[in-house]
Amino acid sequence: MKAFLALCLAVMLSFIIVPNIPENVKEKSGASDKIITQPVTAEEKKEKQAVPEFTEDLAKKQANLFIEALKQETDENYRVLNYSNKEEYMTYLTKFVSKNLAAYYTDGLFEERESSLYIIPTELPPWLEESEPVIIKQLSDHSYRVHQKNESDLYGSYKITLGYEYLNGKWIITFASVD
Repeated sequence: MKAFLALCLAVMLSFIIVPNIPENVKEKSGASDKIITQPVTAEEKKEKQAVPEFTEDLAKKQANLFIEALKQETDENYRVLNYSNKEEYMTYLTKFVSKNLAAYYTDGLFEERESSLYIIPTELPPWLEESEPVIIKQLSDHSYRVHQKNESDLYGSYKITLGYEYLNGKWIITFASVD
């Protein structure tokens, strides 16, 4: 019996100490009802904010901004003028793509030597063409895949797939595949 009473007391105290109050609670105050709003953390507010619509124009614009960011001004020896190392350059690229994609393209197209960043003379990779249609597949509210078939003199026929995710308040490319 003592154990049962102790258990009941513990359960009742848990409801008093840690109340489970919904965000909006109605309070009766005489003739009128009023809504009491519980405080919402910054993280909860961020989660509740609507994710901007993902569109074909947004996908193409983001892809174009990234491919343009890969083009860097260099001197006659291919030394990049605006960035001094890969880490600094990758930080810039993360405006458009994930850290993993920034590292992948930076490692393939640039090298560090003599305390400077150098571009490896080569063609840009096959990429999304703004003038061609795309197929968009929604994976979730925060994730999409964009597919496009292209043809170029350099690469022939190819299919590109880009993955987009809404992270840290913006749409970025998190996945790229060329077949």
